[in-house]
Amino acid sequence: MQCLKFCLPLAMIIGSGIAYAQSSDELIESARPLEEVAVISRRVATPLIDLPLSELSAVHIQQALSQVPGVSMQRGNGQESLPAIRSAVQTGAGACGSVLVMEEGIPVRGAGACNVNELFDTHFEQASSVEVVRGANSAFYGSNALNGSVNLVLSPEASNRARLELGSYDYRRLAVTTNYGQDTDTHGAVFLTLTDDGGYRDQAGYDQQKLSWRQQHAMNDWIVKVGATITQLDQETAGFIVGENSYLDARLAKQNLDLEAYRESRSARAWVKASRQLDANDDVSGTLYARDTSMQFLQHFLPGDPLEDNAQTGLGWQSVWRHQHSDAIQWALGLDGEFNALQLTQSQAEATPGSDFLRETIPTGIHYDYDVDARQLALFGQLDWQLSDAWSMVADLRWESMEYDYDNLSLDGRTRDDGTACGFGGCRYSRPADRRDRFEHVSPKLELRYQPSSHWQWSFRVADAFRAPQATELYRLQRAQTVAELDVVNALSAEFAVRYTSDRIVASLVAFDSQFDNLIIRDSDFFNVDGQAVDSQGLELAVQWQINSAWQWRLNGSWATHRYASDQLVGEVNLNGNLVDTAPKHFGSTQLRWSPNANVSLQAGWQHMGAYFTDPENQHRYPGHDLLHLRGQLKLNEDWAVSMRVNNALNTRYAERADFTSFTGDRYFPGQPRSVFVSLEWQY
Repeated sequence: MQCLKFCLPLAMIIGSGIAYAQSSDELIESARPLEEVAVISRRVATPLIDLPLSELSAVHIQQALSQVPGVSMQRGNGQESLPAIRSAVQTGAGACGSVLVMEEGIPVRGAGACNVNELFDTHFEQASSVEVVRGANSAFYGSNALNGSVNLVLSPEASNRARLELGSYDYRRLAVTTNYGQDTDTHGAVFLTLTDDGGYRDQAGYDQQKLSWRQQHAMNDWIVKVGATITQLDQETAGFIVGENSYLDARLAKQNLDLEAYRESRSARAWVKASRQLDANDDVSGTLYARDTSMQFLQHFLPGDPLEDNAQTGLGWQSVWRHQHSDAIQWALGLDGEFNALQLTQSQAEATPGSDFLRETIPTGIHYDYDVDARQLALFGQLDWQLSDAWSMVADLRWESMEYDYDNLSLDGRTRDDGTACGFGGCRYSRPADRRDRFEHVSPKLELRYQPSSHWQWSFRVADAFRAPQATELYRLQRAQTVAELDVVNALSAEFAVRYTSDRIVASLVAFDSQFDNLIIRDSDFFNVDGQAVDSQGLELAVQWQINSAWQWRLNGSWATHRYASDQLVGEVNLNGNLVDTAPKHFGSTQLRWSPNANVSLQAGWQHMGAYFTDPENQHRYPGHDLLHLRGQLKLNEDWAVSMRVNNALNTRYAERADFTSFTGDRYFPGQPRSVFVSLEWQY
């Protein structure tokens, strides 16, 4: 990994880089000719093979993303999740700050104010494709794309259809799509999804509603696209069950030890994008967007179960100007910006149960109450050079500035909200005084691709990625910390990929090596500090084989190690060299599909999760699991189809998430037992 510190600037000097490599960004669907295009990391129309979401009918986005090499997202209760792309599964602000979540290429949450569960604000149920970029993506989208990105796309050309699904544990979902003007210059579609899930654990159901609109309009020389998405989630939340291997006990797995816990989330986003071909060599495009979100939830995972209210309102834009300098050279320039108003309040109504220390240091009343005005500005450029018939390169560079103006609306310091002191040295929660913070970073990304034939493609990429500290890391302090002197998190990565494509086989193998520096953690004194390091290396494999006209086989697998690479003491244990907790070395899935004709399809899928340590000291371990999923579909006629899915067909006892803390010991989010879903679809 020391090579990265010299290879990256050297590559910048000699100008080598690579054209956008599909092998690290795409998902394999079938061997059919590519028809769809998507604007992803290059912001240029790029052929893409997408995940068939309509066939998956995923209840949770994790069920779709588990078919992507390098993605080991863990499902929480209800619609909650924890992300991981080429990393350990992460929690807190650092988790969502490492994986950028977008819809139509627009971030779902504001810069500096992401939420670890924000994927539930996307309309994934109706998406025509999910696009996953594995690895650094900061050169294109800036902060929060440290490890990669997930982008959901809904198509204005979607067909008319209605789908009703019923499933185990009182699960019901209605999805309706209505289009208009499909043969005219102005056409679009409206998407509605209504979900009611009773939950397999005690009093742990949720209701969720999503409404989206997409429209495209041709007007003289302009192509104008507009869209909006509104979501609402009301969820009863079940927390961890505790006790070693408690997830193996069917009775304990159904328990909800936090009956009062809940989550309510509201989000609204709207955008307009206009693009125009200025002349034979130049075109421009620009996007304006607005978002408004709010969330209230009981933090059942903290002593005293404090209530958090957070909200954000923001405006932003994305722009790019592309110029075709010659047949071989194209360059692009762009300017992005965003303004967000953020609010957060944490309060506690009831006295903290437990020891005298907990009762005294975690008082009732206001813990945090602050506003933040956040401003993001970025300038980026790209050079795309076809060096020869076989060789091509892309060099990208992005400068970004992130500013926060923080206003504490409560008392400064670690007192109660009335100014009185807590015992045992002071209150747990510390409120810093008003301040301003600014972070700047330059991110290059360089790629080189060699394509000697239509079957083979080789690529090499080096990249620098970053994320600015999130507002909660800067201003939500604890104990005696009054100021969090944090800097940007930085990652240097190298990636080598090979891809083979034929009429029947599409396969890719990717090797990556990443070095993460200046990671932000909460140390043993409960201070938010930076300066930590993690090294990651891995292999990712994706294969699809169209065996014959009836049989198709797909495989994705990942092998990786993630190790602490700096001194950090936890008790008497130095973590340097330890495996990062919740980082399985291997995971993946495979699917075998039989479709003798266009009316019938059957599929069996195997999902594997390897073992991983549940604590940074590497003293506690989850053994992993294997699950079998079955799926079948029958098309009754031109308009009607029925389908059935059986998740966890062998009724395996497993944990969606395993964890260990010194306060609770082993704890788990138990996995859902065998579940059966049937659906009826009408295309009209």
